[in-house]
Amino acid sequence: MAHREAARFLRAEGPLDLTVAQLLRLASLSRAGPIRLGLDVGGGTGTLAARLKRAANATVLTTTMDLGAPYSEAAAARGVVPVHAPLQQRFPVGDATMDLVRTGHAVNRWIPEAALEFLWYDADRVLRPRGLLWVDHFWCRRADLAAVYAPMLRRLGYKTVKWAVGDKSTPAAAAAGGKHDEVYLTALLQKP
Repeated sequence: MAHREAARFLRAEGPLDLTVAQLLRLASLSRAGPIRLGLDVGGGTGTLAARLKRAANATVLTTTMDLGAPYSEAAAARGVVPVHAPLQQRFPVGDATMDLVRTGHAVNRWIPEAALEFLWYDADRVLRPRGLLWVDHFWCRRADLAAVYAPMLRRLGYKTVKWAVGDKSTPAAAAAGGKHDEVYLTALLQKP
């Protein structure tokens, strides 16, 4: 874990990545205000929460699912707040209280469309005006991004601060010469 997480959110390896420094700069430029309180949905071991605590003295609640590893325990051991919040239920925070909501790798195309739309609207509920929704490395089929997921996000009526799409190709797929139609989306959207 230490090797994998060592540079996470500190160094951008491509246009899909967003570092903590870039996030804080974009929050300032978009007049979102300081990030003091956030929610990291599918935040694993709490790396983003730990980085934002150090960089901006922010408190970020990290939802975990403990699938295959004790993520809640790891997050708690790092001094961040782990929260058990199934994706089909409302987030256990008040309306308009969050400066930032980030969805991590656990939030992807495998979630049924109705549940995913519920998640976006619940993120909207908990975000304060001018708060930021960060969709981090959401992956899906290229055609589904255009037909389903981009329109779903745009229905929120948010201002686009960042929108980057990149191929989700793997070295094995490229070596096999296979056509890979999956993409990643990283978006930073601002609530009106």
